[in-house]
Amino acid sequence: MPKTKKKDGVEQIVAKAFAHPLRVQILIILNERVASPNMLAQELDQSLNLVAYHVRVLEKYDCIELVDTKQRRGATEHFYRATRRQFLSDSEWSRMPQSLRPGLSGAMLKSMFDDIEEAVKSGSMDEQDDRHLSRTPMVVDQQGWDEVSALLTETLDRVLQIQGEAAKRLSDSGEDGMLSKVEMLHFRSPAPTA
Repeated sequence: MPKTKKKDGVEQIVAKAFAHPLRVQILIILNERVASPNMLAQELDQSLNLVAYHVRVLEKYDCIELVDTKQRRGATEHFYRATRRQFLSDSEWSRMPQSLRPGLSGAMLKSMFDDIEEAVKSGSMDEQDDRHLSRTPMVVDQQGWDEVSALLTETLDRVLQIQGEAAKRLSDSGEDGMLSKVEMLHFRSPAPTA
């Protein structure tokens, strides 16, 4: 249960938790692995005090949880993992204040671009023969827009189901898994310039 006043609904909690792009970046990292504020500060090239503050905010809104502590040079280092995925549902996004949207989109896109750059530089982008890479400019009406949005939501749900099934098989077999990333975008494009 979120540690907020009763009057705060889910959308208000999400809006407060995601109100700063750095919190979105922290949540993205903690969705992939356990990390401490010190590790996050180094990776994000931010001050430890600033990162620690934003970690506390995410913890307050139950987006992350403490999973371990270790003694380091006379201090206790705290390690966290995400309890909430870093994206917003369509209904949560529709209630998000317009003023917060560009920062959230920017933080998510930065992480996506970083993922892609890392995969290209390492050679893993083109390692699998059946990897998917496409760009599909379209002209649609509102019904077409709605249908594409619904399809991508269904696809995300299925991707998460596949991930859960794979995790069970990997656990049963003791095999190492293959890290993969699915990056989906659907956005309104500006009109072409003359």
